[in-house]
Amino acid sequence: MSDSQVSSAAARDARRAAVAAWLRARGATPNGLSLFAVALSALAGAAFFFALRDPPHYGAALLLFAALCLGGRIACNRLDGLLARRGGMVGKAGEVYSDAPDRLADALVFLGVGYGLTPWLPWASDLGWAASLLAVGTAYVRVLGLACGLREHGEGPMPRRTRMLATALAALLAAAGLALGYAAAVAWLLLAALAVVIVGAALTIALRLRAIVRELESR
Repeated sequence: MSDSQVSSAAARDARRAAVAAWLRARGATPNGLSLFAVALSALAGAAFFFALRDPPHYGAALLLFAALCLGGRIACNRLDGLLARRGGMVGKAGEVYSDAPDRLADALVFLGVGYGLTPWLPWASDLGWAASLLAVGTAYVRVLGLACGLREHGEGPMPRRTRMLATALAALLAAAGLALGYAAAVAWLLLAALAVVIVGAALTIALRLRAIVRELESR
């Protein structure tokens, strides 16, 4: 590693430590951030649910709000681990708070999208359920590998952060579409976002299972 790389890594560590100290000084806890991420996901799901039931300008505002909430969830998911490690706040139940709330958060978001689309596409709720279950499945397979005594497998195109980024981007594009009066096109856009999550999550599960099986058989 070159001197510049070492310097850059040291600077990143210093910034992370400073962020952790700032959060801790203001009373933040890793578990609190994990639970706050669930609350943001619930708000995002509710915004998706009501967006296509309101006049276009209200719907656009709700979709923008959903995108902001998803961005906040991503930030919380990064900061809870940072605060635990850098702030010296690793708790005995930290793994439960770190993992379990995310599964509920995924479901709240995708069910909100699916049921929000039912006035336009009555079967969209089925896709919401499929996206929710497959999102949970990606985490289940990752934990399954750990339970088998293996390293943490993060293969696949649709981990948690990518799911939320894709959904947030779809919300921003949908907000623009509603503001321009293309409600029907927005419905299909959000449906396509659910389909991308479903396909990507299914592929992620398959790739992680394959990697786990190969690692177990190579022992």
